[in-house]
Amino acid sequence: MADHEPIPDRAWFTPLLNRIADVAGERAALLLGREKAGQQIYVPGTVKPGHWLVELVGEEAASAMAEVFGDKLVLIPQALSGEKRRRANTIAELVDKGYSIGKIVQLTGLSRSTVAQHVQRHRAKQDDPQGKLF
Repeated sequence: MADHEPIPDRAWFTPLLNRIADVAGERAALLLGREKAGQQIYVPGTVKPGHWLVELVGEEAASAMAEVFGDKLVLIPQALSGEKRRRANTIAELVDKGYSIGKIVQLTGLSRSTVAQHVQRHRAKQDDPQGKLF
């Protein structure tokens, strides 16, 4: 993939999930966005083995989150911003740069079928000369 331009840094994350990714890593942000989306969670000031957050994201990421978000309630948004247009634009940009469906799934955390549908729609728009006129 050396020929590809770099993708926007975590363009598919909401601002809060970007902050979590900065603190605890992208994997932790994606897992929280998937497993706790739309839920308000309590992040303890210190985490111990066996705590649900440790079990979900790992001890190192959970400890990092506790340092920044400790003793607070945090409303976890969806892994992607929830804006369908933004999601579609991100997928279209990745397709235009030559990324495979599998790589897009890996980068965005979306299901394979969702990405495949977006790719199919994007390619249909490119193949439809009248679509470009309207």
